[in-house]
Amino acid sequence: MISIDSFFPRVMPYVIGCSEPMARQAILDSAIKFCDDTLTLRQTVDTFKTISGNVSYDLETPNPQLRISRVISVTLDGRQIKGIFEEDIAGYPTAEGKPTGFYTTRVDSELVVNFYPVPDDAYSIVITAAFAPTMRATSLEDDLFEYWSEGIAAGAISRIAGMPNMPFTNEILSATMGVTADKGCSQGKIEGYYGRIRGGSRVNPRPLVR
Repeated sequence: MISIDSFFPRVMPYVIGCSEPMARQAILDSAIKFCDDTLTLRQTVDTFKTISGNVSYDLETPNPQLRISRVISVTLDGRQIKGIFEEDIAGYPTAEGKPTGFYTTRVDSELVVNFYPVPDDAYSIVITAAFAPTMRATSLEDDLFEYWSEGIAAGAISRIAGMPNMPFTNEILSATMGVTADKGCSQGKIEGYYGRIRGGSRVNPRPLVR
C-alpha cells in the first residue's frame, strides 16, 4: 500500500492554491472511480465450503482500506456458475440442491454472496472479486500508483480544476485532464477484461447463518 500523498507531485503543480485535504479527497475519489469502472484490482478468494441449508456467505476484504467492488466469477466444484438477479428469486420455487446460480447483496456494508438453489451439501466455492478503496482509505494499492498514476492523477486534477469560483478553477484544464482520465480508464478496462490478478493476502469468508 502507498500513501495517497504520493500522488501530490503529479497533482499539486497543476492546481496552485488547492489545500492538501481537498487534493487528497480528489485523488481518492478518482482512484475509487477508476477501480469501479475498470475492475483491474482483482483477487481470488480462498476456497470455502457451503453449509447445507445456508444461502448467504459474507466476504471480507484483505484490509480495511479496501471494499469489494464486484464479484467477477464464482466457481462451484471447479465449474463456473452464472449470476442471477435477486428479484428473479421471488419467482423461483423454493428448492434445495446443488447451486446453479448466485446473486450478491450488501448487509451492513459487507458484500454477501447468495446461492440458488439453497445448498444441500458442502460444495467447494472459489470467488474472484474486484476491489476498490473505501471512502475512508488513507492509502492505495501499489499497482494504482505504479501502473495507473497518470489516469488517476488526471482525474483528480480534472475534479479540482472543475470546482467553481476557486483560485485554481480552470475549465480548460479540467476538460483536458478529464479526457486523459477517460483514456486511462479505457486502457484499464482492456486490462481488466484480461484480468490483472493481485497476489498477496487472501480473503477468508465467514458464513452468515440465517
